[in-house]
Amino acid sequence: MENNHDSVYYDIGLNSYDGEEPYIFVSYSHHDVTKVREILKRIDREKFRFWYDDTMEIGEDFRIELQTKIEKCSAFLLFISEESMQSKYCGMEIIIAYKNNKRIFPVYLDDRTVIPSALKMILENLQHVKGSSIDKDARYIDKLIASLPVETMRSLSIEEDVLVRCKDGSRVISIPEEVRVIGAGAFKNCEKLENLEIGDKVESMLTEACRGCKNLLGLVLPKNIKYVGESAFRDCTSLTTLAVENDDIELGERAFENCANLAEITLAEGISEIYGGVFNSCKALKTIKLPDDLTVLGESSFADCVSLKEIDIPENVTKIDDMAFNGCLSLERIDMKDKLTKIGKYAFKDCKSLESIFLPASVNFIGQGLFRNCTNLKEIHVDPKSRYFKSVDNVLFNKSKSEIYAFSPKQPITSYSIPDSVTKIQAWSFCNCTSLEKIIIPDSVTCIGEGAFYQCESLRTLDVPESVDKIDDTAFRGCINMETITIPDSVVDFGWGVFNGCSKLRVICSDNSAAAKYCDKKNIPHSES
Repeated sequence: MENNHDSVYYDIGLNSYDGEEPYIFVSYSHHDVTKVREILKRIDREKFRFWYDDTMEIGEDFRIELQTKIEKCSAFLLFISEESMQSKYCGMEIIIAYKNNKRIFPVYLDDRTVIPSALKMILENLQHVKGSSIDKDARYIDKLIASLPVETMRSLSIEEDVLVRCKDGSRVISIPEEVRVIGAGAFKNCEKLENLEIGDKVESMLTEACRGCKNLLGLVLPKNIKYVGESAFRDCTSLTTLAVENDDIELGERAFENCANLAEITLAEGISEIYGGVFNSCKALKTIKLPDDLTVLGESSFADCVSLKEIDIPENVTKIDDMAFNGCLSLERIDMKDKLTKIGKYAFKDCKSLESIFLPASVNFIGQGLFRNCTNLKEIHVDPKSRYFKSVDNVLFNKSKSEIYAFSPKQPITSYSIPDSVTKIQAWSFCNCTSLEKIIIPDSVTCIGEGAFYQCESLRTLDVPESVDKIDDTAFRGCINMETITIPDSVVDFGWGVFNGCSKLRVICSDNSAAAKYCDKKNIPHSES
């Protein structure tokens, strides 16, 4: 910035930013202050942060300050004129910016300006705008503003009481007091944001309000927040702490999905429902105290929380929905209370560290594949007072033992005879039972459910009784060592992928049976004996 003792040329009259947020360094000659002021006024209206020399200092200390300001800036805005090109200060500033790899934005105030040979290499190939034509054609200033780095902005777009859009590249943003609603996608992908101070006036945050704020570190949702929309903080991958203070808040589906570093969550005790996928894929979460008043754990609410080790279900919870803890690879203990009535399908799928489970007497519904791929499950216990289910030797049945739901895959058993009271082998009931070499199916069974014997890798031979009429999807998929299976003519309904991965298999069946036709279609060897 050229130093000049004539104050007539000097007064810009705009705030020069002095802080730690990203800013634009402005290099100009004081002789051009009138033209520069008009352009900076427009840039200021767009809420960019910029620094310019507003002193008359000279000397070595001042040169050091200028160098420091350039080294810290995010962009270098250069106003080119005959005077600035002859200024030793402007020349020094340009060279420092170039040496520090700063992006230079030239604005030509005079079309006839000649670039000194010492600066040609730096400036002649840079894209520029014609500052001399800005009064006649606004597109030049629009072009300049569109090209300036967004992290140097400090703009929040507000319509009435709704914060519509953030154009602010600040690390810390405080929501203005007039805002009651943070609109859909308002802060979406504001990657510079580290701290959002919501304040005590905001009541709602809509869909994807802060999705993809990758550097947001901590978050407090104060008591005034009543609603957080779907995916509001999804993909905030640096978020480590969360405090929710409103007992009556509604947290939308997937609100904090894929907050991969979220390790500390404090929820208000009065929260009654956690909706689907709210904390899905919060991979750093090891433990959480659920609210005392909680009644429902929604679908996939803690799915893929791979570090979660234990969970205590509050006594008022009546429903654990589908896939609630699916993929919680480290989950070792889950404590369920006596008011729980429903556990949805795949609720504990892929909980590979789970070794023991206890179902309270109140549970009256269990979805399919409850323990699918729980490869280390050894013990299944049911409260003896249950009127709906029972456990016999760590095998889960309905109370009358007409349906088998789950066989603990980690049992050291190589042979098992299904009780002759069983009429249906439920989906995924024997999946991953890798030790079982022999299974006897009684002639009371009419249906073999989806994935019933999935990845029973030691199973070599099996006889399907004539009472069975249906073998559902992927029932024997992954039985890689099964050599023969006998299928009677009674089986007329085959699902898809029944024998996928069974490369050693030969099916024994009648030539004209539905089984033979299925085998021919799938290129599976078969014979009558």
